[in-house]
Amino acid sequence: IEDLTIKHPNVDKAAAFPVPDERLGERVCLAIMPIERNPTGQEVLSHLFNEGLSKYDMPEYYIVMADLPLTASGKILKRELAKQAKDGRIAPNPIRFEGANEN
Repeated sequence: IEDLTIKHPNVDKAAAFPVPDERLGERVCLAIMPIERNPTGQEVLSHLFNEGLSKYDMPEYYIVMADLPLTASGKILKRELAKQAKDGRIAPNPIRFEGANEN
C-alpha cells in the first residue's frame, strides 16, 4: 500500500498502521504526507485502484498529515501513529468507495 501510494504525484511519504476497531480489533489506516496540496481520500483511492490494488486490500481509513513522526534515521514511526490514533490525538477519516471500480 505504501509503495503504491508514494507513486501519487502529490504524496511525499505514506505509512500504513493499525487503528482500533470495536468489531475487528484493528483496521488499516493510511497516513499521507503531501508534497504541496492535500490529496483527497477519493484521489488516493482511485490512484491505488489504478496501480492495481483491489478493493479488499485497501486501507479502511486515511489521514493527511503535514509531518509524520520519524526515527533519527528518517523512518516513519508507525507505532507512534497507532498510539496517536488510539489516544484520539489524530482522527483518521473513513475511505468511501463511491464510484470506484472494483478489481
